[in-house]
Amino acid sequence: MQVNPKIRKANSRSKRREAMLMGFKLIINNQGQFITEIKNYPLDKVSVHFSKENSGVITAMLRESKSNFERLSENLEKIARDVFHT
Repeated sequence: MQVNPKIRKANSRSKRREAMLMGFKLIINNQGQFITEIKNYPLDKVSVHFSKENSGVITAMLRESKSNFERLSENLEKIARDVFHT
């Protein structure tokens, strides 16, 4: 049974209640290498997709989170270097 394409398209355009604003991953690959990955919502799109009341807070939180995640990534790199080089 096929779904009517118009219905499927209408569902994909509905308002979302959640948005992934920041993400941090600590990954180990099959060669034993650690990788950190930081994903963030584009700052230039915040005012487009969020209300004026929320966009200032979201922008500030994204900036602070990015700074903290970058520091965390640097600290994890130092730990990995110390462990594997001693």
